[in-house]
Amino acid sequence: MKPSAHSGRRSDSLVCWLALALFACSPVFADESAAVTNAHIAKKLDPSDFRSRFELRDRLQEPQTGGLRNTLVPRMEFAFSKQLVVRIETPVMVYDADRPGFATQGGMGDLLVRANVRLFRTAHTALVAGYEFTFDTASEKFLGTGHHAGGPLMFVSIDEPRLHTTFFPFIQHMQSFAGDPSRKEVNYTMTRMFALTRWPERFYSATELSIYFDHVRNKEGATLELEGGRFINAHVALWARPGFGNWGDNLPQVYNWNIEFGMRYLFD
Repeated sequence: MKPSAHSGRRSDSLVCWLALALFACSPVFADESAAVTNAHIAKKLDPSDFRSRFELRDRLQEPQTGGLRNTLVPRMEFAFSKQLVVRIETPVMVYDADRPGFATQGGMGDLLVRANVRLFRTAHTALVAGYEFTFDTASEKFLGTGHHAGGPLMFVSIDEPRLHTTFFPFIQHMQSFAGDPSRKEVNYTMTRMFALTRWPERFYSATELSIYFDHVRNKEGATLELEGGRFINAHVALWARPGFGNWGDNLPQVYNWNIEFGMRYLFD
C-alpha cells in the first residue's frame, strides 16, 4: 500500500520533535536541572505569574470538515511587569482538505495579540483580566476566519498545595468587528477548566476541558486535551498534548482529534 501524504507529514513532525527533545536533554541543558524544584515548576507554569517566554507549538489536527491541518505556532510573551504581559502569536499553517476540487493551502494564519493584567494576587490565588484580538492576516481562505475579532477574557488561579495542583477557571468572549461579509461572523463564548498537577523529577501533567457556545450557529461543543511535560532545566520545558472533540457538530472551534508537541523557553 502506498503511504499517504498525511502519514509522511506526521512522521516528519514527530522526527523533528524527537530530535529537539534529545538536544534539550543533552548535558549542555541538563547542568541546571537540579535547581528546578516542584515550587519552581509551580511558579513557572502559572500563567498568572507573568514572565517573558518563548514557545513553539506544532499542532496536527483533523477538523470536523475533514482533511488535515498542521499549525506551527511561535508564541512570544513580553512581561512588562508582574502586572502586565502581552502575547503575540504568528501561526504558520498547512491545510489539506482532502476533497476533490480543494487544493492544499499553506501560509500565514490569523495574527493573535493578547494583553493580560493581573488584578490581585494572594498566597494561593490570583485574578487576571485581559483582552484578545485576532487579525485577518491569513494568506489563504481556509487558513483563517476572514474576520478581525476581539473580546475580553478573565481567569482565576487557585493553587491547592496538598494536591500539588493548580486550577484555572477561564472565560472568554470573541466577536468579529470587520472582515469578509461573505464569511460567517465570529461570535462565541468559551469557558474552560484547566488543572495542572506537578509530579516528582520535574514532570507535570494537565487536563483542559473547553466548552464553546457559538452564538452565530446557536450551537455548543467541547474539546478535551491532556498534556504531559517535563522541565529539562530552569528555562526549558517540553510537552506532548493529545486532544479530541467531545460534542458539537460543524463548529469551527471543535475538531475531531489533535496532537500537539511543544517547547517552552523562559527568560528568567
